[in-house]
Amino acid sequence: SYDRLLFGHWTIGARLGGVVNGAGPKPDGAQAPSFLPFHGELRTGYWFGSAPFVGTGFRAGLFVAGGVAQVDSTWQVTVVEDTKVRPPANQPDNPSSQVLDAYQKSGTGFVGGGLSLAYAFLPMSAFVLHLKVMQLFPSSGTALAPELGYEHAF
Repeated sequence: SYDRLLFGHWTIGARLGGVVNGAGPKPDGAQAPSFLPFHGELRTGYWFGSAPFVGTGFRAGLFVAGGVAQVDSTWQVTVVEDTKVRPPANQPDNPSSQVLDAYQKSGTGFVGGGLSLAYAFLPMSAFVLHLKVMQLFPSSGTALAPELGYEHAF
């Protein structure tokens, strides 16, 4: 990531990243898109306080962001068979219920925003926590994306 103080309380930044373990299974079909293992983001932020980048201590801000990302979510679904219906010929031993993994692919674009909290332990060094909510499109979905980082020479 890279953030730059524009003036006063305003910052502008960029984030680039890769996905280590987040892809669900590839959908069936020859035209099914593969997982996007890349995250790219542009953001701007506003920091509160009279001089947020001077001295040590806590500071807080808000930011808006947009970019490219994909989020694959999974959850378990219990499927219960209707025992009043005769099973198909190719599934004579179908169990009365099954627990299956269901997946949702959301993205590959997003807009979002959130809260930034920082603690400057030296005048030019701080640990930063960003709590971000992303609204993904064109495959709609909402995701929480916390970030933890270190800043130097802001």
